[in-house]
Amino acid sequence: MLTNLIARTPARLGRILLAVAVLLLAWTVYLGSVMGGEVPAQNWSVSWTGLDLLEVATLTATGLLAIRRSRAASPVAAAAAALLLLDAWFDVMTVDGPIDWYIACAMALGVELPACYVMIRLSKTALDWPGRPPGD
Repeated sequence: MLTNLIARTPARLGRILLAVAVLLLAWTVYLGSVMGGEVPAQNWSVSWTGLDLLEVATLTATGLLAIRRSRAASPVAAAAAALLLLDAWFDVMTVDGPIDWYIACAMALGVELPACYVMIRLSKTALDWPGRPPGD
């Protein structure tokens, strides 16, 4: 049902997404102005573990779908790329101390961002594989 709705009204969905983006931007500017430099966080280790497990899940699914040369690998690889980029960003932005910052930057530049690039390329390449498009 949702797929049919999206297929019939992509322009309407596009306008809704743009409106949501504007609202989110306003909310982000507001939060950035009132939160200050440090905010206490509960469940910090659970949050990081959850992010890492999402990365494991998307990388595993992407790997299995790529082995089968399934076009469904495309959106999963795109999700993996987004998670890797998110992980790199938060690693660099949440470290405490200069040594940890250099380590986080090295990990981002040496591991997470190159892996993100590979996932983006795989996402694009998988669309050209034979078979049905993802979601069909």
